[in-house]
Amino acid sequence: MLRGILLAALIAVPAVLAAQGAAPARPGWIDTLPELPGRLYALGTADLGGNEGDAITRASGRARLEVVARLQATVKGETSVVTKLAQTQRSGTAATAAEERQVRDVVSVGAKAEDLPGLVVERTHTDRAARTVYALAYLDLAQAAATLSSRLDQARTNRVRVGEEMSRRARWQLRRVKADLDGIEASLALLAPAGVGSDFRPALQSERTAVDTRLQLLDSAALPPLDLAKTAMALRTNVDLPPGIDAYLESQIRECGLIQRNLNPDLILDLNFSGGAKGCEFIYADLDIFQGTTYRIDATLTILERSGTAVTRPVPLQVEQSGSPEGMVNEFRRLFERRLPKLVAEVQAELQ
Repeated sequence: MLRGILLAALIAVPAVLAAQGAAPARPGWIDTLPELPGRLYALGTADLGGNEGDAITRASGRARLEVVARLQATVKGETSVVTKLAQTQRSGTAATAAEERQVRDVVSVGAKAEDLPGLVVERTHTDRAARTVYALAYLDLAQAAATLSSRLDQARTNRVRVGEEMSRRARWQLRRVKADLDGIEASLALLAPAGVGSDFRPALQSERTAVDTRLQLLDSAALPPLDLAKTAMALRTNVDLPPGIDAYLESQIRECGLIQRNLNPDLILDLNFSGGAKGCEFIYADLDIFQGTTYRIDATLTILERSGTAVTRPVPLQVEQSGSPEGMVNEFRRLFERRLPKLVAEVQAELQ
């Protein structure tokens, strides 16, 4: 009996190994899209090429764009190309290089449409035999409506927060609110064929009118330029800095003509560090068995409006040195002294 059991086991092993190495079964959603109430599904494909990760990214982008195409929306008039390519590849015919290039352009152009709330890629599948990657995306209409409604509420809150202030900063803040409303409007235009947003569109128009009215008043007023001497800036970092560095950074804020104040500031100087084996550090060691130890400071410097909205682009502050960290703090200070005045000038230009 023992011999029979062993023989059966030996016979079973190749079968198990074969099953483990077998290609995954072709999922049914490739041939028949799922149907669920409140969801709109679409398929995207890409040639496998030499990098599976890149192929998955392309297929995912095309799947999202195809969802938008199914909404009867037009992304620069080119969404039909995606549909044509998907149909061509499903039929087994390889896409031409021109088609691949055109679809990449379409996916890039359609990035804003792909940012629709509730639009996600649910699954992907790689068919190595056919050299094709498939992606399944869907749009959750209820989630899209809820997210856009929440964004509208936030825009209203931001507009009310500005109040009756007559300043260039207030005008800049309201222009940001107007841009948010434009984004909501654009998303609603894409979602209109599905009936999303019709219930809060009147509220959107009312909010747009309120913002436009305030902006017209601010645009016609002789607003004084940003007065740095009356503008308070707080310092915010994500790590504990070495002794004396906080005081030095705060003194540099004052050197730029601003008030340094951490309570109720007008602006925030955000200094964000990255790197480190145990989390973010001011100076961290990068170990390499061939090159030895390199010490690094990796940070970004950004000026934020007091609500947390970025007024400037993030500027890198990077220092690296082999063998020893000695002298890196002084180099960091020199970089900071060059970067901060330029960012402050950028704030003044942005708030004009």
